[in-house]
Amino acid sequence: MLFIKQLSSTTIGRSSIRRYASSFYSSSIKKNGSISAFSSLATTASDATKTTSATANTSSNSISGIFSQLYDKHSITKQQERNAMADRLFQFAQIRADDPRWYGPGHVGTDFRPRHAMLTMHLWFLQKRLIRDNAHSSLLIQEELFETFWDDTQKRIREAGVAEMTVNKHLKDVQQYTFQHLTHYDHAFTEMELQPKARYEELCGIVWIHVCARDDSFSSDQVQRIACYIDAQYNNIMNQLPEEYWKEGRLAWVDIPDFKRLIDNKGNLIPENPRSPDELLPHGWQKALTNAGEPYYWNPEQVTSQWEKP
Repeated sequence: MLFIKQLSSTTIGRSSIRRYASSFYSSSIKKNGSISAFSSLATTASDATKTTSATANTSSNSISGIFSQLYDKHSITKQQERNAMADRLFQFAQIRADDPRWYGPGHVGTDFRPRHAMLTMHLWFLQKRLIRDNAHSSLLIQEELFETFWDDTQKRIREAGVAEMTVNKHLKDVQQYTFQHLTHYDHAFTEMELQPKARYEELCGIVWIHVCARDDSFSSDQVQRIACYIDAQYNNIMNQLPEEYWKEGRLAWVDIPDFKRLIDNKGNLIPENPRSPDELLPHGWQKALTNAGEPYYWNPEQVTSQWEKP
């Protein structure tokens, strides 16, 4: 497997989300040439007049933009819309990450960390699309999306049975390796955008580190199928999903890999691992957690919830 450079610890909180997004947000602006509009000085009187006029227009647009951003951030209506979009995106990622096919036929571990890695992977696709939109409102949705993510993470930490006094410490640890995971994907798709073979090899390394937790019992065949899925899913969300569907939260994932006839590292067939009955729920039902980490089940179509498994 490829060696992936260990990253330094990441500061946690909304400010870290902003910093995480800012590099891509800024590079996108520079790529479009907006920052360099006044890179050369006018040498004639007419050029100077044009520059003065352009500067005035820019100042006016900047003031208008500031008020627009303040409205986006503090308007109750905009905040409700932002929260609703973030919730839709998170549920979209959560349902796919919890699909039993990963943990049955795919042999992905069912412990906290591999499950968290699957959710992190799918959230990364969505936050990359938000960053690409290059809009202040999209970055605000990204903040809300991660707030929802950390809230859910805290519930899952409590579900694991850790002492209440250590929940925040565990959350910080999870946040640190989550940002590391996200940054590894960024590196693969930014630095190797035009190098599909190198990107594929890098993705295999990322899967082995984060999804497989460096467990040597996973075969190269398993890792490679998940790496291919990541590459296809990125193209789906970033390039294939129509803008009007994205704005409405109408999303569709590419298919989960076919994990039939998996081969181990010695060339032998890996015994099939059927889906666990404990992972299966009737159509329309989803598992959720209370703030205390206690599981319950709800059906958004029927608008009902219950403690007992349906």
